Amino acid sequence: MVMPEKMYTYLIVGLIIGLVIGVAIGYVAAPKAPAELEEIKTKYEKLKSDYEALESKFKALKNLLGTFPEEGVIKLKAWCGGAPAEGYRATNLERAAEVLNKILKSLGLNVKIEIEATFEHIPGEAAKSKLMAAWQAGEAPDIVIDYGYNVIELVDMGWAVPLDEYYKKYSFLFADVPESLWNLKYKGHLWVIPQDAAMHVFYIRKDILRKLGWSEEQFNAFIQGINTGKVTFEDVMKVAKEAMDKGLVKWGIYHRKGAGGSLWIPYYSLGGRFYDPETGKLMLSKSKLLDYFTLFYKMTQVYKVTPPTMIATDWRKIHTDFVNGRVLCFMGGSWHWGEWQRVGYHEKLGKLPESYEWENIGFALYPAVKPGAKPGAFVGPHGYVILKQCKYPEIAFLVAALATLPQFEADHDIEGARLPTHAGTRGVAKFQEQGKFLFELSKLMDKTWSEWIPHPEWPKLVQILVEALTKVEMGELKPEDAVKLVLDRVKAEIKDITITE
Repeated sequence: MVMPEKMYTYLIVGLIIGLVIGVAIGYVAAPKAPAELEEIKTKYEKLKSDYEALESKFKALKNLLGTFPEEGVIKLKAWCGGAPAEGYRATNLERAAEVLNKILKSLGLNVKIEIEATFEHIPGEAAKSKLMAAWQAGEAPDIVIDYGYNVIELVDMGWAVPLDEYYKKYSFLFADVPESLWNLKYKGHLWVIPQDAAMHVFYIRKDILRKLGWSEEQFNAFIQGINTGKVTFEDVMKVAKEAMDKGLVKWGIYHRKGAGGSLWIPYYSLGGRFYDPETGKLMLSKSKLLDYFTLFYKMTQVYKVTPPTMIATDWRKIHTDFVNGRVLCFMGGSWHWGEWQRVGYHEKLGKLPESYEWENIGFALYPAVKPGAKPGAFVGPHGYVILKQCKYPEIAFLVAALATLPQFEADHDIEGARLPTHAGTRGVAKFQEQGKFLFELSKLMDKTWSEWIPHPEWPKLVQILVEALTKVEMGELKPEDAVKLVLDRVKAEIKDITITE
């Protein structure tokens, strides 16, 4: 009788486990001098740990076989969105499928994974329309990331697959991922395979400040002052106004277009939060909301360092103006550092060499809104979601999980200027050689916040806040009137919210 190849694989792995146990027991049982006992204990514990890890992986491997057919081709489809420099979100899925195919071949399974992974830098509404049409036609992708709908919307529509079972089964794949990055639950379940961690960054043109007469020491002290809270947003506005008055820049401070996380950082700086995880309710503070709107009113209507139409400004204009030195400060994100190297925004250089960025652009936390408030930034995971039209959700999960292996993750993080999810990525040679920017950002991680608001009415609150902020920046509403507008609408349109002084 010929032994099936996969049974032969079981036997080999079983023998390895047996040898590990035998060596451990034999090593401890042999007579040793007292001086060697501590060393023996340490080595034994290491062998025991290695055995337990191997046994865990072996069990998971055995369980995995039950999810595959005996032979054939398993086809998967993934739609990935994101900033222009984040194409590795798709590429790494293809690499992961290759890894899984090698594993399957070694197990003697005549099965092949084929994945069609596409990456698009596509507007949110266009992505939503495309995904909705595919879902209604029964042709939705198996895996999505940053593709129109956020995770909460996908869950509430009944499109997403809960991942608790798979996380438990393959927990060894996430052993070096901080729990805060993957253990984000909504409606009692896990839904996302963390793929990177994005951090917001406050950028400042060093070359413009040099033209103001600043030395490198002065600039470094300014950055240090921002990061410690000694230099506030108002201090930055004063410097920005000086640069404008001297004709060195057209505008002092830019922020993002439309709604998004960076707009809420000043509210968090004041100690505000929009969600209470204890009650599961949204929340608002009247006084903090007043300070929040006052900041943007000062930027646009008092110091006039930010355009009153900022929130509707085209993204390309935002990047082009900052990269070409027409703006002193930009409330951006870590990924923009990579985007400027991949997209030709500069009118002479095109794509920026990273050496140019280090020479001319500095970065810090977002400044404190006022004395006593805290500087900071958001760090939040972006991740893969498995959709329910997928015929092989467990296999899709494995492909997505393997796509975040440290070697793959390092490529994505360097290209897109994202922080890694796996601690092991920091040990990858390429990351150590080319990830200086990310390494410097990691020093500020203890002053960041995570923004995870798993509440179905959060999009409505965002809409209300952005509409009020737009009117404040245009000068149509004073800060106190904007607070009243928000509270009136919230009380009328949102039921599940707590309002405090």
